[in-house]
Amino acid sequence: MNRAIVVFGLVLGLGALAFSQAVEMRFFPSEARAVAWFLNKTGKAVTGLKVEFDQPVTLLGKLEVGGGFKVLAGGTNATELALGGSLVKDGFVELRWQPAAAKPVLVMWLVDGRAAGLPYFGNLSALIKVLSSGLVALREASPQGFSNMLTTFFTTNPTLADSLKLLGLTPELLTAMVMASPAEGIENLLLTLAASFKLDTVEAFLKALNWEPIFKALGF
Repeated sequence: MNRAIVVFGLVLGLGALAFSQAVEMRFFPSEARAVAWFLNKTGKAVTGLKVEFDQPVTLLGKLEVGGGFKVLAGGTNATELALGGSLVKDGFVELRWQPAAAKPVLVMWLVDGRAAGLPYFGNLSALIKVLSSGLVALREASPQGFSNMLTTFFTTNPTLADSLKLLGLTPELLTAMVMASPAEGIENLLLTLAASFKLDTVEAFLKALNWEPIFKALGF
């Protein structure tokens, strides 16, 4: 077995997140169209909803219980749908779309444009894409605060340094790369690291490390 995987696996189970899923989804199967409820489990009112699909969809209709949303982007032959307005805690939005086979790969509640609670990630690529763009936003807002957060992240995951060493990396080098790279660069870096450590699912990626310092900063 690859020694890097063994070392990295030492932290498996230790990184189980103490974050509640902010999105609850309920699907109602239909051959003609997809129908789903998206429940607000953030514990507070939200002002937006972002949904990304695994293929282009056309929105056939929507219904809000506990508020009102309007379509801000997407809706016709698009992979991304953005809604804005207001929705109370525990309210929900019903969306109807075609084709029925299209599945959400990212569902995120928003408050003033920022993530509210832990989003739903349908695959690892969606998680890493959101994580990468969020890291860049944090870095641009406060470079020093961002650097301090990364230091805390490595301190919280003490065995990570040994795992990185097996790939010819150090926490200092990884920090420098994240501090200088655009979102696409960070995304490619994280995808490469995930592949190197055989972390090919959302669950494996989240359990491999304690993401609390980063996820709290992102509003998850």
